This record gives sequence, structure tokens and C-alpha cells, in this order.
Amino acid sequence: MTPMEFARRMGFSPATAEAFSRFWSDAPEMETLPVSFQPGFFDRYAGKLGVPAPFAPEIPALNARVAAEPLLRIYANLILRAVSEDPHAGLGTWPAPAHLLTPRQCGLFQLLTAMAMLPRIEQAYRELGLPPEYADGPARWIGGTIAIYAAAHAGNPGHDLRQIHWLKYYQEKRLFRIGRFEFMIQTAPDWLPAIYRSRKTGQTIAFCREGWQLTREGFRARPGAAGECTARLDELANRVTGIPIHPATGRAETGRYETIDTEEYFPVLSAHDWVPGIHIPGGGGMTPELTKASLEQAVEFFRTRFRKEIRAFCCESWILNPDWLTELPGSHLARFMEELYLTPVPESDRAGLFFVYGRDDGNPADYPADNSLRRAFRRLIDVGRPLRAGGMFLLTADLERFGSGTYRAG
Repeated sequence: MTPMEFARRMGFSPATAEAFSRFWSDAPEMETLPVSFQPGFFDRYAGKLGVPAPFAPEIPALNARVAAEPLLRIYANLILRAVSEDPHAGLGTWPAPAHLLTPRQCGLFQLLTAMAMLPRIEQAYRELGLPPEYADGPARWIGGTIAIYAAAHAGNPGHDLRQIHWLKYYQEKRLFRIGRFEFMIQTAPDWLPAIYRSRKTGQTIAFCREGWQLTREGFRARPGAAGECTARLDELANRVTGIPIHPATGRAETGRYETIDTEEYFPVLSAHDWVPGIHIPGGGGMTPELTKASLEQAVEFFRTRFRKEIRAFCCESWILNPDWLTELPGSHLARFMEELYLTPVPESDRAGLFFVYGRDDGNPADYPADNSLRRAFRRLIDVGRPLRAGGMFLLTADLERFGSGTYRAG
């Protein structure tokens, strides 16, 4: 069978055949039944999802349907092969097998296909010598995707394939859930500013990097767009001069340059330092106590498991939109942001829609505003504010003062 013939028999458009062709194989194992569709698998992992599973009684019928239909087995294996070989292969555009399954079964089919990654992740974590409970984190992440899918699919449970690539990072031993947060192994990303710290006072200052395009408000312009000004970062003799970033607003202070003496201030990060990226899984409960504990546990995790001393954590996310500080005052999210050094990232106008509504198409003004977070989205949309992302960093040297608004002092 060719990819074109497979697409035709699945009821997909011919255009999908080209996407499939990169991962196509005629090997017999493509028709094997993935482990997640075998009897007992879902029952074994359901409790680890961390969310109710009222759809569990529907799983045996779906398993039987997939076991009886070679096309469905091939499709599940094709998705898993794409995740393993190129997780950024645009899986979010791959269609649901609606020609062979009901709409509700389509979501569950994608959910169980994603869950097939869990034994692979367990094996990877065993190779690191991690206790078995660490592998429960990826399962909880999958559980969190069920509500995202349901929000855009009439309440039906499932998993959106545009998220399935995330599971590859666990399998690659790069991503770990430690307490409330997940942490991705990485060096300092390009969007992170230049960070300096005073040897005398411990004060931290962040400068815009050379060439950043900045808007009048102090945000970064869209990728490829010209801003109102272009940032310079000059390093001459014992002086560094640049545009500072205000830690409480995450905005560049356009219009002014500040100079520091490198006899006093030193660059915090080197090119080879690990700066784990924080991912904030859904589920609420992001209390100051849990967030601090997660960060402290992560420092110890990387020290003992990888022999790495972590100097900073960072995060780029819609969750760090600085507008949430005024739109959601007093919330756990706002309180968390008040403990961080906020920084600008390239501008966008639909950040977060998918994670809150399960979709980001159409007119966001038509989306429901039926809880506090969605009402905050609606307020920004109604006044024409872009739904932007934000960035942050947190130096581990400041963890002992976490909770005091360290970067806002003075």
C-alpha cells in the first residue's frame, strides 16, 4: 500500500499523503496493535492521568475496533513513528480517522495513541536510575491535555495531536516533572536577556540584547518586524551599557541606557550553563509554597542526577503575559509572577488561546467567557490588547528570598 492509497482508504485528502510519506513503511510491524490498545493497558495507567476518566467503559469497544481494523493500527503506528523521528512534523495538521470512527472515538483514539509513549518514557527514566514515580509526571501531563481537547470538541475526551510532540522530550531524558513544575534541560535560550549581578549588593540587572527590535511600550516586536528602536549592548573596557529591563513589568525601558562597571557586576550565565526551562502544567494549585518547593527540589535534582549546578531557571509562556498582573490580581499566577524577573519576548496576539479554549482559530471575541481566566482574556480582547507571551528568569541564588518580591526591591 502506498501513502496515497492509505490516505484514500482513510478518507483523507491527497495532500495528507505527502505528510505521511516521510514516515511511511511497508514493514509488517506497522500493522501490529500498539500496546496502548491492548487489553488492560488503559486500566493500568488511568489512575496516573490525575483526572477523572468517566469514559473508561468506552475503551474496550475502541480497542476491539482498532484491533479489527488494519488501517487504524497503521495510523496509530504512523503517528508514533513521526513522534519518534521528527516530533515537529506538523502532527497537529494530521486529520482524525473520522471515516472509521465516531467523533468521540476519534478523540479517544488519539488519547490512547499518545499514551503508547508512556512505556517508552518509563524505560528511558529507568536508564537514568530514576525512581518509578518520576514517570507518573508524563502521564499527568497527558491527563491535562484531555480538558484542552474537550474544550474544542463538544466536551468529548481526547488528545490534540499538536501536543503529542511534548512526549518525545520526556523520552529523550530532557524533561522531568519535579513537584508542581516541569523542567526542560537546555542552555540559555536566545530570547533570554543579558543578566548581570552585583558582587557587592547582589542586585540583578538585565539588559536587552544587541539588535532586539523594541516597541514604544518596551515589548519586543514581532519576528522580522522593525521596532521603534533597536537595542544596543556595548561592552567597552570595564563598562557595559545597554537598555535595562524593568523586572516588575517585563518591559524594556526604551529611551534610556544604563552603564554598569564590570569590576562590580559580573555576567551570571556562560554559554555552556544549563538554564532549565520551566513548563507549568495545568491543574491549578500553584501556591507560593508549592512553587518554591518545586524550584528547590529541581536544584537538588539536577545537582544529584546530572552533577549540574543550576544558576537560573527561565520560562517563555502565555502564562507570563504581564497583563495578568492587573487582570488577575491576587491570583496564584500573579503572585508567582511577582517573584520573577520578567522579560519581553517577541510579540504575538493569540498566545494562550489554544491552552485555554482548545483552539486558536476564528474570532477570539466569539469565544466563551465562562470562568475567571477566560473573562480576563475577553477583557484584553475587548480593549484591543494583544494576547502576548512573556518571559522570565529566576536566579537560584535568590531562592531563599522567594516570596519577598526580590527583584522588585528598590
